Amino acid sequence: MAQKKGTEIRQEEIILAALTLVANQGVKSMTIDRIASMVGIVPSAIYRHFTSKRAILEAVLGMIGERMKKNIIAAVEENNNSLESIRSVLMRQVQLIMEFSAIPQILFSEEVYRENLDLKEKLYTMIKGFLSTLQAVIERGQQEGRIRTDMEAERIAIMFLGLFQPAAFIYHLSDGRFDIVKQVDTTWKMFSKAIQQPTTAPKP
Repeated sequence: MAQKKGTEIRQEEIILAALTLVANQGVKSMTIDRIASMVGIVPSAIYRHFTSKRAILEAVLGMIGERMKKNIIAAVEENNNSLESIRSVLMRQVQLIMEFSAIPQILFSEEVYRENLDLKEKLYTMIKGFLSTLQAVIERGQQEGRIRTDMEAERIAIMFLGLFQPAAFIYHLSDGRFDIVKQVDTTWKMFSKAIQQPTTAPKP
């Protein structure tokens, strides 16, 4: 058990080092030698945990996907109101981006999209899983009468991505100077009004 725990910790260190390199210098800078130097081990030791740079990128995407999934689970557990759950998911996504500023670079990098079809498929599967889980929350809101039913839950979920992705890109370009929290809070107010079930005024 002790050996397993040590392996997991080392793998996490490697993933975090990769994220730091990407955040500071881009995906191309993420080499085995540089990762090893940041972790404080020899390059050959990296291969005890990951077979290649691609395997490290896959692990990074897996970590991001797991955090996104946990964000939805935690938001639903903490809120009975489906709209509040969705807002909580949004703000948790923002915190994730602020914690790991390399995420936009990785998600939009040519190395993921063009140079490796396996990574592209993994990213697609990750996004689909996130949208599917979020869609279930939206459908619950429609059943509760909180979210309008004349819009497909799947379409609302895809629209949700647009609340933070452009802001995340600008946040990254500005090296954190752009107020992503304020921007996302503003877009949420408009989005939530658009998807809420209209209330029928009582007849006189």
